[in-house]
Amino acid sequence: MPEIEIRDNPKLRSFVRNITETGFTGIIWGFWIYMLLPLLNIVLWILGIKYFHVSIIEQAGYKELFNLVAKMGWAVLIIFIIMRIWGYYNYAKFGKYSRRKGNAHPAAEEIIKKYNIPIEVIKDLQGKKEIQWPLHNTRGGREK
Repeated sequence: MPEIEIRDNPKLRSFVRNITETGFTGIIWGFWIYMLLPLLNIVLWILGIKYFHVSIIEQAGYKELFNLVAKMGWAVLIIFIIMRIWGYYNYAKFGKYSRRKGNAHPAAEEIIKKYNIPIEVIKDLQGKKEIQWPLHNTRGGREK
């Protein structure tokens, strides 16, 4: 079996081919680096443990954290109490009123005028609990 001779002459490659190969190579390298980001995050996290220990434990930063949580807790509690009182006030003032009214059903005569449907069909439909309409093809083609 004869050996295959491979000749690499960059001068014979076109400008478009060079740009395409360079762009594709750059995209793949970028993707590969993106896939290594979790590993980079782990390394940075491990290096940050020392900084965490110095700022939180040695310099007593946890006391400031507890103070901040306590202040925010009081703020949340005060807002909750104000909103609760407002809800009770609204219920006491407006709770006795029932202002939700459904739409009035149209009279049979209006339906007859608008849709040109016989009165027997209307009475039959109004007496049913559930109505199933046949499916229609809305695209204008024939149904299968």
